Amino acid sequence: MSHVSLDAFQLLIAVYLFYVAAKGSGTLYNFPEIPESRKETAKRSLRKLYAAAGCVALLDGCVSMLQNSMFTVEYSENEMEITQNFTISLFPFLSYRMLSVFSVICTILFLLLLVCAVLIIRKKN
Repeated sequence: MSHVSLDAFQLLIAVYLFYVAAKGSGTLYNFPEIPESRKETAKRSLRKLYAAAGCVALLDGCVSMLQNSMFTVEYSENEMEITQNFTISLFPFLSYRMLSVFSVICTILFLLLLVCAVLIIRKKN
C-alpha cells in the first residue's frame, strides 16, 4: 500500500471521528453495559474524546502527507538516503527526522485517546 493510500485512510478516519463526535450517536456510543443513569455523562465524555482524536488524526495525516511530499527516501542494501524535494520558507527548520518524531507523537497520542475512551466506558459501569 502506498503512502498516499495510508494518508488518505488516516484523513478518512479523522473525518469519521469528527462526524461521530458531531452526531453524538451510533455504534461508537452503543454500550449496553453502561447503566442508563450514566449514559449521558459517558456520551459527553466520548464526544470530546472522539473530537480530540479526530484533531490528532487530522494533524498526523497532514504531517505525514507533508513528509512524504517534502522528502524522498531511497533504500539501498546498507543505508537509507533522504533527499529533500523542496523547503518551506516560513519553516526552514523542518527536517525528515523532526516530522517523523512529530508523527510518532501524534500516533501515540491518538492511541492514548482511544485507551481513554475504553477507560471511560469501563469506569461508567
